[in-house]
Order: sequence, then C-alpha cells, then structure tokens
Amino acid sequence: MSEKKIKVILVCAAGMSSSLLEEKIRRAAETAGRDMELKAVDATTMSMWDFEKDTMDVILIAPQVRFKKRGIIKQSEPFGVIVQDIDTIAYGMMDGDKIFNQVIEAIEDNN
Repeated sequence: MSEKKIKVILVCAAGMSSSLLEEKIRRAAETAGRDMELKAVDATTMSMWDFEKDTMDVILIAPQVRFKKRGIIKQSEPFGVIVQDIDTIAYGMMDGDKIFNQVIEAIEDNN
C-alpha cells in the first residue's frame, strides 16, 4: 500500500528565500521516499485561496508572515488543514530536513 501524496503550502512574504527552502524540503521528501506536492505562495495569494478547489494537508507559515496565521486558520479550519509556524531557526538555516519532519509529525499527530 502506497502512502498518499502530501500537499503542502509554504506561505511567505514575497517568495525570495522560500523558493530555496521549497527545493530543500522537496529533496528531503524525495530522500525519505515520500510523495509531496509543495508550493510556495505569498500571503496575499494565500488569503484568496479556494480551499474547496485546491485542497491541501498542511500550511506552513514563514516567520515574517506569522501575523497572518489567525486569518489563515479561520479560512482553512473548515477544511481540516493543519496550519503551523515554521521553526524560526530551521527557516533561517534553510533546514529542509527539519521542516519536512515537522510536516510528517503534524500529519501523524493529526491522524
């Protein structure tokens, strides 16, 4: 039995540093043999997200846009989406492995 694809959104300010982080998280998922769909979007795009049309499992919020978390939770809660802050140190260090593990733990804790 294969594991289902994990769908993750990485919410950031403008997408500059998150594109590098996105690649590192994707590599960590590949190394772990997990199928992950990962998109980095800016906070404005996230605020207009259609959760019915484009479902996901986890939303990760970058440190610089944490002030948007409450609104994102309110918007995504009816759809059962896990919303978490990205660890500030992991984000600063661009630690894709640690952030990938955060996603896996969040999904396992939610099941």
